[in-house]
Amino acid sequence: MFLDHNAATTSIFSQQDTQMVHALYAGLTDRAGFHRFLDLLLTTNNACAAELVVVRKQPLQIDHLWYAGLSDEFIDWYTQTNMIKQDLVSRYATFQPPGVFHSALSILDELDVTEDYKRWQKDQNMIDSAWLVVHCTDTHTTLLTMQRTVEQGAYQPKELARLNQLVPFIRQAILLYQQIDYRAIAKKTLASVINAIPQATLVLNEQAVVIHANPLAEKFLLEASLLSVRNKRLMFQQRDIQEAYVRSAVQVIRASMGQDEYDSDTLFLKRVGRPPLIVIIRPMESTDLSKGGALVTIVEPAKRKLPDAATIGQYFALSPAEADLCEDLVAGLSLKNISMKSGKTEATVRSYLKNVFIKTNHTRQGALISSILCTLLH
Repeated sequence: MFLDHNAATTSIFSQQDTQMVHALYAGLTDRAGFHRFLDLLLTTNNACAAELVVVRKQPLQIDHLWYAGLSDEFIDWYTQTNMIKQDLVSRYATFQPPGVFHSALSILDELDVTEDYKRWQKDQNMIDSAWLVVHCTDTHTTLLTMQRTVEQGAYQPKELARLNQLVPFIRQAILLYQQIDYRAIAKKTLASVINAIPQATLVLNEQAVVIHANPLAEKFLLEASLLSVRNKRLMFQQRDIQEAYVRSAVQVIRASMGQDEYDSDTLFLKRVGRPPLIVIIRPMESTDLSKGGALVTIVEPAKRKLPDAATIGQYFALSPAEADLCEDLVAGLSLKNISMKSGKTEATVRSYLKNVFIKTNHTRQGALISSILCTLLH
């Protein structure tokens, strides 16, 4: 939850401080990130440069950086030469716990200040840095630093105390940004996985909203007339299929959230003169991207060879009659049609299906068909 920073800053901050807090939270959605905030921070606090950096601890290196008051050439040189290994203050701060702002001068006794470092500091005309460990984990530290030149002078206790009023806001904004950034990465990762699936596949979130369709699905939806995506919802032309889809999607998504034992389902979209189109709905486990959801895979039998009885029987250890039944189910035939095709009574066909359920640990046709296709369709 966001802090009510408008109310908080009114009582304890100057107008400049309030502007900084606004810029800080604006960085959550600004493409430039926290650059604007750093600009205000260094000008308001009489600094020559400011950096907000994510440092990897092992090996020691910069993973991400926002900055103000430094040239692109300097940043390129600093990152390419991995100068953080030589920057004693940043290296020390990387392994400290989160806290408040400190002056670099206050930790000189704890640093092994070499002559090379002294010369580098003199070349840069630096005298002090204010540093803050915003957040740290076992692998990374988020660090905020502000440098001052000899002319600007060292940081005084009153200045650090004033900066410390910003710390709760900085810490909250950075943690929020990390959560948003992680979800963006998770979404990109999920998209890359779905895009690699060799079948038309869509991703539904916990509200059955389509949040991603891989290129094959997008192409299929452009060409298909039996189903489409409208208002981010998957819509079927046939009303009975639409109703069945809604029921299945609700149950599958509930299963993905651990609220139901219902697993997957299969729908068949009948077409004149062609094999029915197959739609498989499977639960997607809860992730950082969503509380749960579903994968919807569209199979065009005319372009994919469906598993035959021999393959199904061998994989699931079924009898020839049971395997024939499964081949017909995968092709979209009803039990009545299978009975007519095989010349066996419907009761006999149902007894075969009961045995298949026992052997495959399923209780529903839709889940059985989905399992066969997901396992044996290549």
